[in-house]
Amino acid sequence: QWYQRRVAITAGEKSCGGGASSLYPWGEEELGEGGKRHANIWQGGFPLENTLADGYKTTSPVGSYPPNGYGVHDLIGNVWEWVSDWWDTGATQPYEKNPQGPKSGTEKVKKGGSFMCTKQYCYRFRCPARTKTSADTTGLNVGFRCAKTLNEG
Repeated sequence: QWYQRRVAITAGEKSCGGGASSLYPWGEEELGEGGKRHANIWQGGFPLENTLADGYKTTSPVGSYPPNGYGVHDLIGNVWEWVSDWWDTGATQPYEKNPQGPKSGTEKVKKGGSFMCTKQYCYRFRCPARTKTSADTTGLNVGFRCAKTLNEG
C-alpha cells in the first residue's frame, strides 16, 4: 500500500484495451490513426540504431501519448510494469475478473514492454503479453503502476 494505492495485478489486460479486447490500447495496429505513435518503444534496428521517431531516447513523461478508452495513459511501452502477481506458467489465458495467481514464488510478472522493445527483439508491448522477472530486478526500463480498488456495488 502506498497513498491508499496498491501495485496493479495481471488482470490489467482488459483495462489495457480500455474495455475492448484489442492487441494495443488503441486498437489492432502498432501505429494509430494517421500513422501516429501511441507508445514509447524502440524505433530502428535494435540495439544499434534508435531513430528517435517518437522523440525519446529513453523514457517519456507520463501522458505523452493519448489515453485508452478508460482514460489511462502509458499501459504499454516506456517502462516494464511490475505487477503484484507471482509468475505462473499456467496463467496464460485471458482473465475474466481478478484472477488469483500463486501465493508465492521466485519470479514476478511484468507487463507492457519498455522503450527498449521492438517487434524484432521484444514483442511484449501488447495488452495480452506478459513475462517474468526476478523479484529483485531494477533498471531504467522497469517500474510499477499504482492502482486503487473501486467499491463494487
